[in-house]
Amino acid sequence: MSYIHLLLVTAVLQWSGVAGEGQTDQLTLSLCRVWEECVKTAVDNDLKHAGLGTPQAICGDFVEMLEKHGVDCGTLHGASAEETADVGQTLSSFEPHPSDEEQQQESLTDDEDTDRRDYKQHLPHNHPNNADDLWRTSYLDDCSEIYTAQAMFGSIASGVFPIKPAHVNDPVSVYCDQTTDGGGWTVIQRRFDGSLEFFRWIGAYRDGFGDSSGEYWLGLNNMHRITAQNAYELYIELEDWDGNVKFARYSTFSVGPGSYYTLSVGGYSGTAGDGFTLSSSSYGNNGAKFSARSYDQDTLHPGSVAEYAGGGWWYSGDAGYSSLNGPYFRDTDGFNTNNGIGVRWYPFHNDHNYSLKKTKMMVRPTDFSTRVANMRLK
Repeated sequence: MSYIHLLLVTAVLQWSGVAGEGQTDQLTLSLCRVWEECVKTAVDNDLKHAGLGTPQAICGDFVEMLEKHGVDCGTLHGASAEETADVGQTLSSFEPHPSDEEQQQESLTDDEDTDRRDYKQHLPHNHPNNADDLWRTSYLDDCSEIYTAQAMFGSIASGVFPIKPAHVNDPVSVYCDQTTDGGGWTVIQRRFDGSLEFFRWIGAYRDGFGDSSGEYWLGLNNMHRITAQNAYELYIELEDWDGNVKFARYSTFSVGPGSYYTLSVGGYSGTAGDGFTLSSSSYGNNGAKFSARSYDQDTLHPGSVAEYAGGGWWYSGDAGYSSLNGPYFRDTDGFNTNNGIGVRWYPFHNDHNYSLKKTKMMVRPTDFSTRVANMRLK
């Protein structure tokens, strides 16, 4: 896929949406916008790069899309059929010019690789030199939009991508899970080998830490900005030391703004049990503020649940039924009260002392499945 293709896909997603009863079909508007951007981009770039191909090839995919969706851009934009046809005539008048420029992939130095393990979330350092890498230069709101972009060209795949939620100045690196339950998930927390320390100050939990290609915590500020731009659901995937995998799904999930980062969660379903304990107002996590090391926001006085549990979490009156950011215990024969609370989701085994091997928390818009179904019907 050429660089222009990527520019155009990004343009699609900036205006894309799902048509509902009494609403404008945003996908139709997007396709027409793509056609306009295709011509404009070809003209502006004067097709100086031979690698971009002919104008017909550059916009051919989108011409097919227009036909497939039965889009009449002339009617939509108030233009005549002749004006719409003129677009194709204008585009066909351009020919590509050869170029000696080639993109080269930048390799990571040892120092750069070390920097990626620094305190905050970092973007991948590799420079794009192929279509797969170029997806990672398109800053979209979340992984559900990246899924939509991938689906348009039949190349859906999980991996690390930069996103740029509303009101975020700089892109944020995340892992996109495009396979679990239909894909579109933005991973906000992931643990699988205990290589990353989670007993940290509130500043680390606020800004995020780790590497999105490995274990990481996305950051409370980023979680708030993502979940504030749409209605989101939460999917938590858990695995024990015997390879048993279970999940907890919540139909509503959001993180409030600082400095409390209050948790709002509801609508449990799944196989792992309700670790947020929605049925309890005294020790359930819904409505709880986020506590971390030396940042006590729980309602237990005296004492700090975060200090006792050993990791930042939405604690209420006590340790409750979950603490997925607790200490990572590898000595599976030592799960007992002497060791304290580990990576815990009590209803998984109905055991307060069992420390899990893998955790993955991820979010996506609640209308994602409907949006994808509508897209496939187009």
